[in-house]
Amino acid sequence: MLTVQIADLADLLEARPLTPDGFARTFDLPVRERSIPKQHDLLLPGAEPEVAHLLLAGHACRYRMLRDGRRQITAILVPGDLCDLGAILASRADYAVNTLTRCTVGEIPIARLSARDSPDLAAALGRRLRRDEAVAREWIVSLGRRVGIERMAHLLCELRWRLATVGLVTDDSFEMRITQNDFADALGLTSVHVNRVLKYLRDSQLIHLKSGRLTLLDRPRLERLAQFDPAYLEIWSDAL
Repeated sequence: MLTVQIADLADLLEARPLTPDGFARTFDLPVRERSIPKQHDLLLPGAEPEVAHLLLAGHACRYRMLRDGRRQITAILVPGDLCDLGAILASRADYAVNTLTRCTVGEIPIARLSARDSPDLAAALGRRLRRDEAVAREWIVSLGRRVGIERMAHLLCELRWRLATVGLVTDDSFEMRITQNDFADALGLTSVHVNRVLKYLRDSQLIHLKSGRLTLLDRPRLERLAQFDPAYLEIWSDAL
């Protein structure tokens, strides 16, 4: 299970996690830790969030659902991410948040968060929001111009980069329990196409996926295939 410490919100976004005691001392913001089963909605469209969800372990996503039941995942969330930042700032959700795996979240009451007069916290939240927007723009490029193999390769490179910033990658290997159906909904592909793409990447000795652990066997070659340039992430690296 992917895990990070419950941390001071601003310092977690700066990749300097604190203990829960440090969190309380710095911002006097209570954090309630909860274990959430997979495929559980943390937020629904139209809701007015009462708590902020800080992802501490596992993978979650933001998504939109069409009336006929088709789903588009608009963001995959990793430990250290605020699941519902846009909804918090707007005071109303226009998307849903769902757990893709079993997750641990830290719940922070919105009323207490809004009451804190902290320029450092506000700046960290603003940088994280702009990082989220940069990732969303890159996903648009993938959906519009990259073919299926390139989309998958790019997403795997991005996830490795983001997980590495929170210390959850060892030798280009990391836990990955996202299903092929979930990948399909994120990449705009069918699950059958996702299966073919993953088989191609395995057969090409680019990745190894077994028992919920993914290893990038040749990251430089995978990055060339995806045309992956981490500049859109690095420019906001001080927000991580």
